[in-house]
Amino acid sequence: MTPAPARSLRVAVLASGWAGFNDAACRELAARGVELLVVTPTTAPDTNYADLGFGEYAQVHLWHGAPADGEITEVVRAFAPDAVLMHSWHFRPYRAAVKALPAGTLRVCWMDNVWRNVAKQWAGRVVAPWWVQSIFDCVMVPSDRTEFFARRLGFGEDQVIRGSLTADTSMFGSGPRTGEEIAGHRTFLACQRLVHHKGADVLAEAYRRYRAASADPWDLAVAGLGPLASDFAGLEGVHMLGFQQPAELAELMRSVSAFVLPSRIDPYGVALHEAAVSGLPLITTYQVGAAPFFVQDGQNGWTVASGDAGALAASMTHMAALADTTEGVARLGEMSDLSRALGSRTSSAGWARNLHEQIGWRLEELRAQPTR
Repeated sequence: MTPAPARSLRVAVLASGWAGFNDAACRELAARGVELLVVTPTTAPDTNYADLGFGEYAQVHLWHGAPADGEITEVVRAFAPDAVLMHSWHFRPYRAAVKALPAGTLRVCWMDNVWRNVAKQWAGRVVAPWWVQSIFDCVMVPSDRTEFFARRLGFGEDQVIRGSLTADTSMFGSGPRTGEEIAGHRTFLACQRLVHHKGADVLAEAYRRYRAASADPWDLAVAGLGPLASDFAGLEGVHMLGFQQPAELAELMRSVSAFVLPSRIDPYGVALHEAAVSGLPLITTYQVGAAPFFVQDGQNGWTVASGDAGALAASMTHMAALADTTEGVARLGEMSDLSRALGSRTSSAGWARNLHEQIGWRLEELRAQPTR
């Protein structure tokens, strides 16, 4: 008698928003034979993604404003997942859905926030035994900074799945780029939401200072939406591009000289990884969680203090000055090579492989335990 085929692994993703890099990673997960349910709001602030087509590889449930009572719970229960990944561990409709899952379901807290020593986080530590540990089996984090926060919420070393975020490396990845090509574009690129915590106002002031002090300044291309777009009004050399779809942004990154991410607070910053695999020299701040992964100071760019327009302007000056000498142009090529090398440490396919394996291993351990 022929045995019945093994049931595919079923994973539900309860998301706070969906972006191109999420789409690329989950497409790779689906390509490994994993059945997916994606639950997400229809829109996220200051974004304008076209249809990413995730209905091609996943069951999708979109909600707008606020889900109806019990709506998410019913959708997840009907899907009957083996594992659920949940963003926004404070969001009550998602919490209710996770709490209603039967024993033997792996419940993963998918977080990217970093410890900032603020009152809200201290309160979170106090209630974590009931609010976090009571409903999650493990946590998935993008960096050691987020892991530090997760450990303060009570997750043990063995409860951490590392490497939770990645750029769409197949789309943004670039072949080798020469220093001459990079120098010839003479343009900085910023891709970000134009809001306070992303440092849009700092970038505008830094570029104003840089341009005033430079005899032959580079331009600045700004890709993004947000209320601080007005801070760039009237600035000579600035090109406001609005929101760029992933494929458009990937092409844009291949047509500029350096990438700038000036965030005051940025738990990770996937755009920095996108710029690295695109082969761009990088300027960013310490507060960008991805900076330790993709920026080696003095080697492929610089990390400056957040909120410091003067330091950001100085780094832009240092970067642009490299295009003025033969030695500097060669260094831009070396910066590009190192960015690509650092960017290659993770990928969409690698993300999917790791998560697939981690869920399988952890489910096996969970289901071997006595029913709780």
